[in-house]
Amino acid sequence: MRHVAALFIAPILAGCPDPQAGAGTTEDAVGTTTTGPVATSTGDDEPTSTSSGTGSAATGSGGETTGEPPATTGEPESPTTGEPAWQPKDCPGFYAQDRFPTVELQIDPSELAELEQEWAIADDNDLQEHPLLSFKVDDTVIANASVRLRGNASHWHDQKKMQFEVSFNTYDKKGRFEGLKHVLFDAAEYNRSFLRDRLALAILRDVGLAAPCANNARVVLNGAFYGLFTNIEKVDSEFLERNFEDPRGNLYKRGGGGSGWDKKTNEEDPSEADVEQLNAADTVDDLRAVMNLEQALLEWATEAVIPDRDGAWGGGLNQYVYNDPRTGFVVIPWDLDDTFTRLEPDTDPYTYIKENHHGRPFYDIATADPVWFRRYVDAIAFAVDTGYDVAVLQGRLDAWAAQIADAAADDPNRPFTLDQHQDQVDDMREFVAERRLFLDHWLDCWQSGGVDGDHDGKCDGA
Repeated sequence: MRHVAALFIAPILAGCPDPQAGAGTTEDAVGTTTTGPVATSTGDDEPTSTSSGTGSAATGSGGETTGEPPATTGEPESPTTGEPAWQPKDCPGFYAQDRFPTVELQIDPSELAELEQEWAIADDNDLQEHPLLSFKVDDTVIANASVRLRGNASHWHDQKKMQFEVSFNTYDKKGRFEGLKHVLFDAAEYNRSFLRDRLALAILRDVGLAAPCANNARVVLNGAFYGLFTNIEKVDSEFLERNFEDPRGNLYKRGGGGSGWDKKTNEEDPSEADVEQLNAADTVDDLRAVMNLEQALLEWATEAVIPDRDGAWGGGLNQYVYNDPRTGFVVIPWDLDDTFTRLEPDTDPYTYIKENHHGRPFYDIATADPVWFRRYVDAIAFAVDTGYDVAVLQGRLDAWAAQIADAAADDPNRPFTLDQHQDQVDDMREFVAERRLFLDHWLDCWQSGGVDGDHDGKCDGA
């Protein structure tokens, strides 16, 4: 199973100063609030998780940040066999932070015209696989891959750049590229830094969560530089094998099917009884019967820390749940381009929920319980302490912005100016510092005996 630290479950007293929240960013913040926890505790006082998480953020030999999850300092032994315990595997080499691949796609002009037509029609329910003449990275050439669109032009009014998913198992079920079935190239118009997913996912991995890996990539289409993209690992069976000791469970993505979830593995079995039982949960005890609630709490908390406007914490659709046969359902984050400066640095980690949200019933059940609300505060503290070091995050932004600078400048399909790109990188750099100040202040209030005196969900002091 995925090893997630239980340290956040015990109170973490972070002797923080009393800083002021930073100024807002240039983008509008949106959202509504919920009320504070008032329900009687229904969960047990003692957590079930005893696994440990990762250490502090990784650094290179010279002290520079690497963007990789920190390495473990030894192999824990199985309590039953004495053999080394199973550990999640590192990110695939294609997503190494010091790697900036150039991906060359060759496609027949008629197939490219069909792709462009699909982009213009903007029907996400009718995206076709198109054969590639070749897929090339460095000295590796694959001649039987396929490509399809991700998203469409209606998602962003000024978007000129198509987004791609390349599959290696469409025509050969055993087809792989560096062990991967798929590679994804993302370029949301409002992700002008090209770095939101990359930084947010690094934070999630640093706190010990199963989260996709990401870096950046150049895409060359039919011999011409097409653009700079975020290169993101797909959540699929290969991802499950990398992150979970037992990868045979059901994987669901929110937003489809009669259950509100789209089944992504074991599709030959039409039953969705497990996720229907999860949907039916009304109490903490109901959740704990089918869900690894400690893991889910840390995932929600880390999204709140970043913050992520469109994931599980914010009431969005960008999330997966995996029914780990060893622990029950866990939450897997997805599509982290709606993060950081999409919200204000003083966005409340508990009360915020996006406008036109899709609900977050599991979060609401857990945080309405006073015992689990306290654990949620401690999970916030753990995520801040483990994954939100300002110097580390700013160091990553500086290194990665320098890495992609030439490609960002040369991108012929970039739907914003180079100044807008550079401004957003600068805004993100300022944002992480301002966000940390606010989070320290928020934690200081709740952990110093603060209460929600006016029942608006916000800490009013002791």
